[in-house]
Amino acid sequence: STRDHILEMNKLEKQILFLFLLLGLILLFIVQHNRQFLQTEQSFDEKLMKIFRLEDKSKVDDIVKKDVEKMSEKEAMSFFYRVIALPQQGICRSLKRVGGKWPHPYIAVDGDKFVCMDDFQSNNDCLVYSFGIANDWTFEDFIVQFGCSVFAYDPSVKYPPTRGQFIHFEQKGLADFYSSNMNTLLNYFKSNGHLGKTVQYLKIDIESHELECFVDWLASGALENVKQIALELHLTKLHTGPKFKGLVTVLQDLYKLNFRLISYQVNLVARKVMDNYYTLMEVVFMKDDVWNYLD
Repeated sequence: STRDHILEMNKLEKQILFLFLLLGLILLFIVQHNRQFLQTEQSFDEKLMKIFRLEDKSKVDDIVKKDVEKMSEKEAMSFFYRVIALPQQGICRSLKRVGGKWPHPYIAVDGDKFVCMDDFQSNNDCLVYSFGIANDWTFEDFIVQFGCSVFAYDPSVKYPPTRGQFIHFEQKGLADFYSSNMNTLLNYFKSNGHLGKTVQYLKIDIESHELECFVDWLASGALENVKQIALELHLTKLHTGPKFKGLVTVLQDLYKLNFRLISYQVNLVARKVMDNYYTLMEVVFMKDDVWNYLD
């Protein structure tokens, strides 16, 4: 009958409504569970970073508060090699090796760089500058996958002006002066329209000329908007003397700009040793503006 049909329909509607309510409760439980998991994960992550940052404090103070004038050159040499081999662990959470290859007949990887991924964001313009290419594009070819545009320079090799869509090349070098094939870091930023813009990663491998350029980079303010600096340090010639007090001062100036050492590795391809120290090394400095709110 019509009445029985209506009752049957009402019963079916109640069953459907009950199923929807049950499904809603299940979804609410899943969302709450995931939210609690993420909050717990974040809290644990912050706890770990805080532990590392507390350990880093003495290392940072040791660098920043050192009275360089009271040191001898040999003391400065010993001090520099010690502190440069102990990167801070509370600055970067996700440190990744990018690029590099195993060049025959050597016995180690060369050309790789360590990159902190903590503040890479897909919705931001990513600028990378790379000085010193030689015959190895592995770093540049890989980092463009992060959404970065790369501006590459090397006066010793000749390549087309573009490499794919996002890599630009000029046969020029980095110096603390201007010439037909050399220029300063600040002038490169100006000529490319990047003055005042964030440079996510600055890669420099210029065969010991970095030692002459440090003063210009610091005095010109070129490093003000740079987030990470990857350097191959070539320190062999500083052992004649030795002459390390200036380099310790440079390290202090970098720390005053809020850079912190996050990576160190000896160049095991060259393996150059002077006074029982490896004089060629890859280091990465990063601005401490990601996790410093934990202090």
